[in-house]
Amino acid sequence: MPVSAARLLLALALASGLGACASVQPPSTGTGLEQVSRAWEQRRSQLGAQDGFELQGRLAAKGGGLSGSLRWQQAGSRFRLRLSGPFGAGALSLEGDEALVAIKGKDLDLVTAEPEVVLAARTGWRLPLAALRWWVLGLPAPDAEAQLQLDADGRPLGFRQLGWQLRFADWRPGTPSLPGRIEAQQDNWQALLLIENLSLGAPPALSAP
Repeated sequence: MPVSAARLLLALALASGLGACASVQPPSTGTGLEQVSRAWEQRRSQLGAQDGFELQGRLAAKGGGLSGSLRWQQAGSRFRLRLSGPFGAGALSLEGDEALVAIKGKDLDLVTAEPEVVLAARTGWRLPLAALRWWVLGLPAPDAEAQLQLDADGRPLGFRQLGWQLRFADWRPGTPSLPGRIEAQQDNWQALLLIENLSLGAPPALSAP
C-alpha cells in the first residue's frame, strides 16, 4: 500500500476513535503505522475507562495568574482543584461538576455556571476545565476537534484543541504511561504543569457545592 494511502487510513481510523478529531500526524520514524494505531487505541481505551484520578504537581504561568502547587481530584464528572502559591499565598479552590462550580479565594466566594469566564475576569487565569481533565492524562477532550501528533509508542507529542497548543514530555513508566510535563499555550498566555504524582482511579466521592 502506498505510504500516502496508509497515512490516510491511519488518520481515518484514529479520527473515528476521537469523535471530531480533524487530523492525525503519525511519527516520522520507521515505526509501522498499524502498530502506532494499535498502541494509541489501547491507550485511549484504557484511560477513557478510568472513573477519575488524583494529581499533585506544580504549575507556572506566564501572562497573568497564580503559580505554585496544584492538587486535583476527579471523580466522574465531579472535581476538586486547589492552587496555592508559596506558603499557601493566593490560594484558590474550585469544586463542582459540569453544571456548577464553587470558587473560593481572596475576595472571591461564589457558585457559578461559567467558572472559566469568572476566573479569567477576576484572576487572569485561563483554565479550560472541561477539557483539562482529559489533557492531564494526555488525551484530547472528546467531541472537540483536535490536530494530534503521535510518537512511535502511540503517545501524543502534542495536539491543538479549542484554541490551545499542548505539548507533552517526560512520560512515566507504566501501562498506560502518563505525562510528567505538559506545556499549554493560548495567544500570549502560557502555562507549564510539572506532575509530581498522578494516580488513576476515583478518590472518595466529592460533595455538591
